[in-house]
Amino acid sequence: MKNKDYTQELFIIKEINYLKLVFFIILCIGAVSAESNINSEDTTNSDSLYDISYFDKSLGGNVLKNSKISKNIPDSTLSKNIVTMSKKGSVILKLGNNRGPKILIAAGIHGDESAANIATLRFLETIKNKKIHGTIYVIPFITPKNTAINRRNWYNPKLRYSVDPNRYSHVSRTPGNKIVQFAKKNNIKFIIDVHTGKGIATFRKGLVFANKNPTSPDERKWLKYIKKAINPKIKYNVPFKGSIRGYSRANNINAITFEVEKNKGSISYWANVEYKMLISACKYFKLF
Repeated sequence: MKNKDYTQELFIIKEINYLKLVFFIILCIGAVSAESNINSEDTTNSDSLYDISYFDKSLGGNVLKNSKISKNIPDSTLSKNIVTMSKKGSVILKLGNNRGPKILIAAGIHGDESAANIATLRFLETIKNKKIHGTIYVIPFITPKNTAINRRNWYNPKLRYSVDPNRYSHVSRTPGNKIVQFAKKNNIKFIIDVHTGKGIATFRKGLVFANKNPTSPDERKWLKYIKKAINPKIKYNVPFKGSIRGYSRANNINAITFEVEKNKGSISYWANVEYKMLISACKYFKLF
C-alpha cells in the first residue's frame, strides 16, 4: 500500500515539474517575441495608432550629428525611434484608417533646414495618440544623410555631383520624385512640403508658397482656411518644374510649401510657428 502511494506521489511530482517546464518555455518564447518586435525595422506602436517603415534606404544618416537637431528634438520614444531608424534611411509614418482624406507631409528635402524637421517631429508628438479620421503620412527627414551634415544639396549619383534636390523632382529616382510618385500610387491628393528660408523673418506667422494657378478648387479653399486660421503670408507663383510642388501639380496633386525663417531667431521659435501651420493645414480636413 505504501509503495503504491509512493509511486502515485512520484507521478504527481513529475507532472508538476513537467507543467513548470512548459510554463517556463512559454515565458521564454514570449520574451524572445517581444524583443523581436522591439528590434523590428518596421514597427507599430502598442495602440496601433501609427506605423513606421523605411521610405528610402539610400538616404540614411545620423541626424543627431547636427547640433541644430540634437538640441531641439522632442525627448520622446517616438522621436528617438525615428532618428535611430533614420541612420539606415528616411522613414515614413502612417497614421489613420485609410478612409477619408489623405495628406502627405514631407520635411527637409534640403538638409540644412532644421526648423522644418523639428516642427514636423513636434507635430507628430501632438497627433501620435489621436484617432485620425482619414490618413496622414509623414516623412520627418527626407534626406537624413544631408541633415546629418547640415548640407542643402544632394549628391546625384547619375550626374556625379551635388544638386539642389528640389529642382530635380521631375527626374526619376530622385528624392522629390519618389515622394510625388508615392503620393500618386497611394491616391494622396494633398502634399505639404516643409522648408525654411532666408530673409522671411518679417513673416512672424510663417510663409506659404502656393500655385498661381491652383491644381484644383480644393487647393484654393485649403489655403483660404489656413489664412483665416493663423494668418500666414501667402505668395502665389509658378513653381519650378523640378520642385516637389511643381512636379505634384504636373501629376494633379494639390501641394503647398511652408516656410519659416532660417537664419534669424531661434530654431525652436520658428519650429513652433511652422508646427502651428501644420496643425491648421490638417484641421481643414477634420483629420483630428
